[in-house]
Amino acid sequence: MLKYLSPYVPAIGLGVTQIMGYGTLMYAYAVLLPHMAEDLSLSLSTVFGILSLGLFFGGLASPIAGTLVDRFGGRYVMTLGTAMAATALVLLSAVQGKFGLFFAILLAEGAGMFILYNVAFASVARLDGPVPAKKSISVITLFGGVASTIFWPLTLALYNWLGWQDTWIVMGVALALICVPINFFVLRGPQKDHDAPQSREQDDWPELTGLARKRGMMWMVISFVFSGYLMGAMMSLWVINVQDLGHSAAMAALAGAVIGPFKTVGRGFEMLVSRNMYPMFTYFLSLALMLSGFAVLLVFGFTLPGVIIAAALYGMGDGIKTIARGTLPLALFGAKGYGARLGWISFVQLSVNASAPFVFAWITQMFGGWYSFAAMTLCLLAALATYFFISDPRRQPNAPSQDRRMSAP
Repeated sequence: MLKYLSPYVPAIGLGVTQIMGYGTLMYAYAVLLPHMAEDLSLSLSTVFGILSLGLFFGGLASPIAGTLVDRFGGRYVMTLGTAMAATALVLLSAVQGKFGLFFAILLAEGAGMFILYNVAFASVARLDGPVPAKKSISVITLFGGVASTIFWPLTLALYNWLGWQDTWIVMGVALALICVPINFFVLRGPQKDHDAPQSREQDDWPELTGLARKRGMMWMVISFVFSGYLMGAMMSLWVINVQDLGHSAAMAALAGAVIGPFKTVGRGFEMLVSRNMYPMFTYFLSLALMLSGFAVLLVFGFTLPGVIIAAALYGMGDGIKTIARGTLPLALFGAKGYGARLGWISFVQLSVNASAPFVFAWITQMFGGWYSFAAMTLCLLAALATYFFISDPRRQPNAPSQDRRMSAP
C-alpha cells in the first residue's frame, strides 16, 4: 500500500495544504467578514468591496508566481508564500478600520497566489516523477474539495468560542505549523528541465495551433471568467444569502458544508472516468451540474431539501470545474510554459472576478439573496454560451488520427 501511495505523496501533501489554504484564505471570509463589518462599523458592501479590491490587487502576483514555478519549481515558492499568508491572517486579527482591513486582505490574497490551486498544479507539473500531471491535479483537487466542509462550520465554531480576532490568529498559526513544512518537504523531488521539450501526457492530444490557438485561448478565458465570477461570491456570501431565503445561520453553514463532500464526489467521478473523458467534456459537464444546482436553488431554495440538493449539485459541478481549470489549458496548449500560462489566466480572471464579492453583496443588500443567486445563474449561462466557441484541437485538419476518447458535445 505504501509503495503504491509513494509516488502520490506530493499530490496528497499539496491536497492537504489546499484544504488549509482555501479554508483560511477564502471560506473563512463568509463567516467572519459580516461580524467584522459590525464591529468595525462598516457596511456589508464595504467589507466585501475591500475583499474585491484585495483579490484584484493580489491577483497581480499570479503571473509572477507561475513564472517562478516554471523557472525554479514550486518548493520555495509555495513554502515562502505560505509563511507570508500565515502572517497576513494574524494581521487580520488586529485591524481597526477599513484601511487596515484592506492592507491585511491584500497581503493575504497576494500571498495566496503563491500557494493555491494554480501554483500547486504548476508545481506538480514541474516535478519529474512517475505520476502524470493530470492525475496529480485530480488528486490535489480531490482533497481540496472538503475545504468548505471543514472550514465553514469550524470557523463558525471558533468565532462563537473565541471571537473573530482570535479566530484569525488560530488560523494563521495553524497554516504556518501545518502547511509550511508540508510544502517544503513534498516538493523537494527532481524537477523537469524547463528548457527541454515537454512530452505530451494527455494521450497524445494535439495542441491548438495558429489562429485557432489564439481564438481558443480567448474564448476559454472568457468562459473561465464567467464561470469563475460567482466563485468568490459563493464562498463569501453563501451563508448570508441562504439565511435571506429563510434559513438560520447554522442551517446555512450546514448546507454550505454539503458543497465540499460533493466537490469530492464530482472529482472522484472524474478520476474514475478521466481516461475516457476529454477536458472539453469535463468542463461542459461541470457547467451543466452547476446550472442544475442553481435552478434547484432558485425554485426550491426556500425549503431545506431544496437548498441541500442545490448545494450537492453545485458542489459536484464546481469540483469538476476545478480539475478542468487545470487540465483544459494543458490539453489545448501543451505543457511548455504551463505555470506562467495558468498565472496569466488567473490574473485575467481575478482582474474581472475581484469585483464579484462587492457586486453580489450589493445585490444581496439591495434586493435580497434570491436575486443574488439569480445573477450568479446568469453568469453560468454566459459561461456555457461562450464555451461553444472554444476551438477543439482534435477537429483541426492537421490533428493526428487517434482514438478521440469521449468527445465534447
